Amino acid sequence: MASEHWSQIAAPGDDLPAALSGQVRPERILQAVNDLEKCVAALGEWVKDVQIHLVMLVQDDGTGGKLPAFQLASIWNANAFDDLLLDSPTLEAVNRKLSTIEREAMRLATLTGASDHIPIADLRRFLESALDVERSMRQLLSDTWNRLANIDPLTGLGNRAAMLRKLAIESDRHARNQQPCCVAIIDLDCFKAINDTYGHAVGDVVLRSIASLLAASIRPYDEVFRYGGDEFVLCLPSADLRTAWAIVERLRLRVGQWTVPARNGEMLRATMSIGVAPLSASIGVEGSLELADRALYASKQSGRNTLAVCSD
Repeated sequence: MASEHWSQIAAPGDDLPAALSGQVRPERILQAVNDLEKCVAALGEWVKDVQIHLVMLVQDDGTGGKLPAFQLASIWNANAFDDLLLDSPTLEAVNRKLSTIEREAMRLATLTGASDHIPIADLRRFLESALDVERSMRQLLSDTWNRLANIDPLTGLGNRAAMLRKLAIESDRHARNQQPCCVAIIDLDCFKAINDTYGHAVGDVVLRSIASLLAASIRPYDEVFRYGGDEFVLCLPSADLRTAWAIVERLRLRVGQWTVPARNGEMLRATMSIGVAPLSASIGVEGSLELADRALYASKQSGRNTLAVCSD
């Protein structure tokens, strides 16, 4: 089989090839944060303009011009966060509430224009709806910042904090219903030699390439995290040791066939040593990671580019 590789070298910070997009880059999330902040600001400006318009309607005896355009909807729809927060019920709620507050503003303007005063009860209802939308937007903003806090900035994978949280969830699930789950620690072989020979910039490209390849190659409900340095951790829910071995061995073989071009034209290869262990509620997350690390050490001792399993 021909080896797979990037068609062009990518500098650290460049977007990964679409075929490898197994995770969201931090820059993408920062753009979503920026767009959400713009939406919150636009909502505040529009609500202020609506109130000014109502006062003008009263002062001008019902001839105070047109209701300010509801531009927030177009700003909201031209955002960078729909795909990031696709499953968020808060996002769905904001989508519904935006059309509601526009209708309430139009009704308020109609009532005010037909009389010589602003109907206070309707104004209060409109302002409460607008505040409700703002609270939901700020909740989305907080959720997005939290997502960024759980992402490794180099690879876009979940970081150590995200890993520990996920493993704790799976450990609790194992304690409740004995559902199997395995954890694997992956270490790139001789990675220091790549940094020493080609520089850390190329080393970062290799890390990003391997991280994305792993993320794109696992099952939909598996997760891969950057453990630190050149180490990654796989969480494999609903997998006993036999199933986990098959999954991780396939990844090991695929990475071994992968190449990354260096800036001098050389094609770099990286292999992995892997340790696999069951995630056991009886010994906890740290104990399970220790078992996987023990298996990783055995894998390294046996000559690298191998897979070892530790069950006790």
